[in-house]
Amino acid sequence: MTVPQISVVIPTYQRPDTLAQCLDRLAPGMQSLDAARYEVIVSDDSTDETSRRMVADRYPWAQWTAGPRRGPSANRNAGARLARASYLVFTDDDCLPDPNWLSGFLVAVAHGWDISPGRTVCRQPWTSPLQISPVNEAGAWIWSCNFLMRRSAFEQFGGFDERFPHAHMEDFDLQQRARDGGLVEGFSSEAIVDHPPRRLAWGGALARQHYAVVLYSAIHRETLSLTVLLRRVVLTRLRAIRERPVLVDSCSALASLVAESWHILWHFRAWQRQAQRVVRG
Repeated sequence: MTVPQISVVIPTYQRPDTLAQCLDRLAPGMQSLDAARYEVIVSDDSTDETSRRMVADRYPWAQWTAGPRRGPSANRNAGARLARASYLVFTDDDCLPDPNWLSGFLVAVAHGWDISPGRTVCRQPWTSPLQISPVNEAGAWIWSCNFLMRRSAFEQFGGFDERFPHAHMEDFDLQQRARDGGLVEGFSSEAIVDHPPRRLAWGGALARQHYAVVLYSAIHRETLSLTVLLRRVVLTRLRAIRERPVLVDSCSALASLVAESWHILWHFRAWQRQAQRVVRG
């Protein structure tokens, strides 16, 4: 078998419909990069067989594997362990890669970059303060939904830190470790993924992701106070309400902010203690 140049890793969880839209854009002939030069690996944390059967029936060219069900970091790492190529490219199951997405990363290969964010856009307008999309137009950050990394470097740095339980901060952490380790980074501006807006969780469910911010600060020995975290959250939510005012959703967003802030207030100290225990091992 021909060894591919790029291994695409797609973690998925209970989203067969959006996963299908993503895979449709990676089918042989849909990317400008020749299909022999890349492989697609779907790592599935779902609790049912829907996505597995769909991949087998409609996308036999993709490799499906069962995820470990220990969160998105572990799921991505499980997919990466099956990769045969020298370069890993990550996207998410709710993203829409452009036809030139994979060929857009060839600039990173040509320049010998170890890690490279692609350009993440949102072509569908946000219509509600309860929506979000991780836009990355200038490549300032590594978003897990669109980046390339040399497989040897990914393995050297241990991949995504599986101590992060939610889909939050684990990509920042990987990028920071890569930068601290002296990896060469560059922006692949032509590797474009469209990330449609998705609806935010509400209240306490949304607040739970902020444990990842506390954990990140503990791992990287950064000072994080309750006041600073709350201020970030409040300003972010209020900015969304101001920029996308929709009466019903704005009221819901304000109520969600109150619940989210109360949850942070109630759990912050416990999160700090938990993060310290995790860091100490």
